[in-house]
Amino acid sequence: MIRPCRLACTSAVLSIVLLLSSGAGAQIVNVQPVIAANGDKDGLAVAVEGSADVRTGNTRLVALAGSVVAGYRAGRHQVFAMARAEFSEEAGDPIVNKDLEHLRYRFTIARPLEAEAFVQHDRDDFRRLALRALLGAGPRLRVAPFEGFEAAVGAALMLEHEQLAAGPEPDAGEQVTDARLSTYLLLATSVTPHLKLGNTFYLQPRLDRPGDVRVLSETSLLATATKHLSIKMALSSAYDAAPPEGVVPLDATLKSTLQVTF
Repeated sequence: MIRPCRLACTSAVLSIVLLLSSGAGAQIVNVQPVIAANGDKDGLAVAVEGSADVRTGNTRLVALAGSVVAGYRAGRHQVFAMARAEFSEEAGDPIVNKDLEHLRYRFTIARPLEAEAFVQHDRDDFRRLALRALLGAGPRLRVAPFEGFEAAVGAALMLEHEQLAAGPEPDAGEQVTDARLSTYLLLATSVTPHLKLGNTFYLQPRLDRPGDVRVLSETSLLATATKHLSIKMALSSAYDAAPPEGVVPLDATLKSTLQVTF
């Protein structure tokens, strides 16, 4: 009796979040382990994801993507690191070329209150982003109202430096350093013992110009086939209110990947 009610409530909340973010921060990347490989267990956990799409003949396409996520927990301390890269070309012309590296430290002050600090580097050729480097720190509140469901909310003061790529655009090579408030809401639930659903919603307004806001919503569905092998589908929508010249503000992605954990 509890599970159907829990699932219905969770689905409703996730639907509201998706509707609110349907116009959603192309430069935000979800780095929260929505479905953690090791949960609250001490020790090391590693998850590797990869996808490939190679076509020849009438359609010439190469699309490669991969990521490595590693987490280590020891009592009240947790370290989380992630690296991800994506490259695609069609008929010999690159259409996607981006990568990201993220490192985060989390400390449990007194449950459910945690503190975290992070650093990140990323670039995206097709958003004209040659360099993005940031660091931040702030509190995180973790809530688990009932078994099989988890929610967390976090807020961090984030210092961000961006450099645009060279080119013919008026703002080519421009560099900006600013401060943002990075907030997020994370929801995750076990639909069945082998099927997990999660959503992360980010909101990042610039402190000196609140109208310059970035938003991201990512929903993921993880189906576990074996102890070490899973299939993940992720739907994300992202919005940047002040993108570089010639870059559209809205991005949406649906991706399926094979995940190996150990």
